[in-house]
Amino acid sequence: MAPEQQIRITSLCGSLFVVQRRRTSPKGSEIAFWRMAFGQDSGGFFNKDGRISSVYKSASRDVDVVHCTSAVDIKTRQKVPCILLRQRKKASQGFKYMLYSLDGSTSGKLHVELVLPFEIDDHVLIFCGPTLVWSHEDRVFCTSSELGGVVEVPIRLNVSFIGELPLCQRRIGVLGLEKQSTGEATRGNRLLLYFLEDGRTFSGTCLLPEAYSSVVQCMMVLSAKEADGLLRSTVLAATCRKQLVRFENGLPEDVCVLPYEHPRSIRIVHIGDGGCIIAVVFDHGNVCAVWKDSFKIAACWTGVSDLLVDDFVGCGSEQMLLLFEDAAKEVLGKFLLTDLCGVHYSCGGAESEDLNQSDPAQESVVLTVKALDSRLQSGLAFLQELQRDLSVKERVLQQSVTALADLVSDREHVPPLPQQEGLVCLWDEESEEEEEEYVWNEKMQMETEERPPEVRRFWHRVVGESLVLGVLFTPNTDASEENMTASVLLEPSGGVTASVVQSRSKMLPYPELLSTAALDPPAAKRSRTPVGGSEAHRPPQLAVLTVTDLTPLLTSSRVTCSILLHSPTSKPGPAVHQCGRVSLDMKDVLQGALQPHLLTECSVNSDESREDLLSLLAAFESWLFLIESSEHTVVDVSGWLVDRLGAKPVGVSPQYLLIKSTQPSSALLFHWQPCGPFQALLRVHCSGQFAVLRFLDSLCEFLPASHDIQPLRSSARQGGSQDLASFLGREIRTIKEGVASLLCDGQDDQRFGGGTWRDSASPERLHRCREEWQREQERSSRMLRPLVDASQYRRLVDSLIQKQLDGDIAALVEAQNSEG
Repeated sequence: MAPEQQIRITSLCGSLFVVQRRRTSPKGSEIAFWRMAFGQDSGGFFNKDGRISSVYKSASRDVDVVHCTSAVDIKTRQKVPCILLRQRKKASQGFKYMLYSLDGSTSGKLHVELVLPFEIDDHVLIFCGPTLVWSHEDRVFCTSSELGGVVEVPIRLNVSFIGELPLCQRRIGVLGLEKQSTGEATRGNRLLLYFLEDGRTFSGTCLLPEAYSSVVQCMMVLSAKEADGLLRSTVLAATCRKQLVRFENGLPEDVCVLPYEHPRSIRIVHIGDGGCIIAVVFDHGNVCAVWKDSFKIAACWTGVSDLLVDDFVGCGSEQMLLLFEDAAKEVLGKFLLTDLCGVHYSCGGAESEDLNQSDPAQESVVLTVKALDSRLQSGLAFLQELQRDLSVKERVLQQSVTALADLVSDREHVPPLPQQEGLVCLWDEESEEEEEEYVWNEKMQMETEERPPEVRRFWHRVVGESLVLGVLFTPNTDASEENMTASVLLEPSGGVTASVVQSRSKMLPYPELLSTAALDPPAAKRSRTPVGGSEAHRPPQLAVLTVTDLTPLLTSSRVTCSILLHSPTSKPGPAVHQCGRVSLDMKDVLQGALQPHLLTECSVNSDESREDLLSLLAAFESWLFLIESSEHTVVDVSGWLVDRLGAKPVGVSPQYLLIKSTQPSSALLFHWQPCGPFQALLRVHCSGQFAVLRFLDSLCEFLPASHDIQPLRSSARQGGSQDLASFLGREIRTIKEGVASLLCDGQDDQRFGGGTWRDSASPERLHRCREEWQREQERSSRMLRPLVDASQYRRLVDSLIQKQLDGDIAALVEAQNSEG
């Protein structure tokens, strides 16, 4: 397997192509090849063509084989064996390289011939074309018969990987750390993925994390897919720390501890029944096989000179051919052909070394990583809570210092804006309408012995085609929070009578005010407060929101609405309290002046933003999903929402993430709640089902295959179900209207004279028929008919249609007779 060997072997279509360099003279050499196949009867390989062909021969120059593999010839569209030959030139210190393809006959075909001033050994590969790619001193070069010369990659890279990716448009990729040029400013090296076909670059983190680039010795891309400008991939990589790691979209998913050091290449073996083996080749002749599904060590071998993968026995699946070092230097004198299942042929006493497939060290590493990840997430949540508390304390101290400085300097202290501090105005700003509202308020205020809830704040917003009215209050201790509802009353104005508008109400907790910490009494004063006092058990602030359709309110240019709160009492019937009134100008509604400003700026910490958040939660439909993984830690969906979808934390409630949009129909509101290392809840708030389906499509593409997502419940209004129910109701009413007469066809014929409608088409007859038909409709509508089966239902409908058709024909005949 070293470059100085006299023999190189590659496989193609179940056959072996053996390339041998032989000396014909002290200075000359010859490159010959022959094809071998496996005989199951003899259990060995034989010369399939019965001859040895010569590719290159020189009597005065020494030629050696640098690389030997199989690649697709784009001119013939067939996969052919390819060899790269190297010849040292006499007149200079350069080297001449020649790329040949073997057609299986008696000669080779020259594709590329070039002279380089340096020698290439490592990182030289042959790809489809055939295309020759190599690296030298942080530079990558490529050439082929189609290019007509050597092409240098314009980016200097510290190469970690050169290989093919299973993509359609671009396949040959180079992965490495970008090297800085002499004149560039100092910055961190980036991990880049460069494609040779079109020169496009991607972030190398789509394959593996940047921290792994320095420890990865070899890697292989199992799958790759380009979507929305991003590259999703599955990668296997062997590191210098005796680890085989599987990466999904640039994140480590599984790890296997390898038995040897210095990995050199990775091969995939597709065995029978859909199984798969990962073969890792190491330096010093070591090879190990890993089961892909369980990621456990299957077998190990030492003293291996070469590893080939192909269907040598012709069974439809692949096998591994391990060639061992032979003291007699015979070609294929000692080998092992196996797939670790049903195929096993050996020659020369080559066998595998069994290892303990359940390595406790490997399992310990996986469990340790999961435990550390869980502790890291809990520590991060605790740190974020401490940062929020620290920001509140710093702001309170800054305001206190400002107030103290104003007091010492005898200056007037200007407090912060109420919108930024969450303060509530103690008087109504619309004092001009107090006299007009007084009479109506007296009529609407119901007399009750129960103390009404204390209203703290009242607001209204327009979200899409809905009007949201909100009331913030402190509930009575006697009132039941679950039974408290609200309704919207359209007040009389411009000839419009007072009416209750159809609406739905929802009770939500008001987001905690950051400024309430400054209003708390000192610690000494709190310590003297009784345990049962208000400070010990401060009730949470609750908000009741009512959502109604905006369309019925568009009948006039300006309408006035009141919100009525219905709270349970000790007497029969609930107590009704008027909580607030709002005047809507339809011009402001149509211009979007009443839309929540949170949709365009979600970082502001104010009472207006809190009201916007509650309005969106009340107007939007919500879905709750359970995301769980039985094998790995649940991925951070919140980070994906922020990085990939552009979601922003809401300033008044950072646990909510908002995808901003000027239109409420395009906005999405998320709440991510981890329930442990392997479970999490995701609540999605949006305007309709189409938006959540489009989001779920992107989420399913992001989630790894080990994750499972299940819908728990939904608050979406089932419009489709209502439409179906109304349709079925109309159909049942239609059946009930004609079912009585259709079940008694003979009686109907006698009732109408025993003849057809065509024979007795007179005005008197037609009038009697219509009266009788109307009486049957009224009688059948008052009767509860039993259910019928499908066949009877079809017959009834057909008869009903026929009767209606007869009536139409009778009317047409009557019209024709009257005209004649």
